[in-house]
Amino acid sequence: MAEPRRRRAATAEKLTRLLDATEEIILRQGYAAVSSRAVAARVAINAPLVHYYFPTIDDLFVAVLKRRAEQTLERMAAALASAQPLRGWWELVSDPRGTALTVELIAAANHRPALRGEVGKVAYEVRRMQVETLSSILGEYGLDADEFPPVLIAATMQGLAFAVVADSVAGYDTAPEEAAAAMSRLVARLEERRASRRA
Repeated sequence: MAEPRRRRAATAEKLTRLLDATEEIILRQGYAAVSSRAVAARVAINAPLVHYYFPTIDDLFVAVLKRRAEQTLERMAAALASAQPLRGWWELVSDPRGTALTVELIAAANHRPALRGEVGKVAYEVRRMQVETLSSILGEYGLDADEFPPVLIAATMQGLAFAVVADSVAGYDTAPEEAAAAMSRLVARLEERRASRRA
């Protein structure tokens, strides 16, 4: 009995190393740099072993996405349930590492149908959580849901975070830091307003 357990632990550890390596390649060089050889070299194994665990590169991308999605959904649920939902949400989506990886996976999905479907599922679930929460708390911020529908606020928060991180990573001179700072100030004012209205 002990022997199979050791094998499972070793397999889980190896899978984690392969997924970590793939994420690093994506973040440092972009999704197009991911190959079985590149991943194998990063974890010091033979390239065919990558295909033992992930028969295709699409399978590898999907595994990276699913692992990241699980973490993101947990963190998004915690942010939205926190004492300052908008602040927690903005801090989560404006995290450079996580959002940069998401931006790259979305770009990869444009060329990989297997990944596209998985990205769509995650996007749907994240947006559902956001809109559901916003629908119940917008009034606490003094915002009219007819004027500022939850889907508009969700798309604005997510879209700005993606644009800021993508431009920063690419080194574009679009003042992404200023945009992020302005959003942080707006979120802080909205949270202060909500706190005072609830007091």
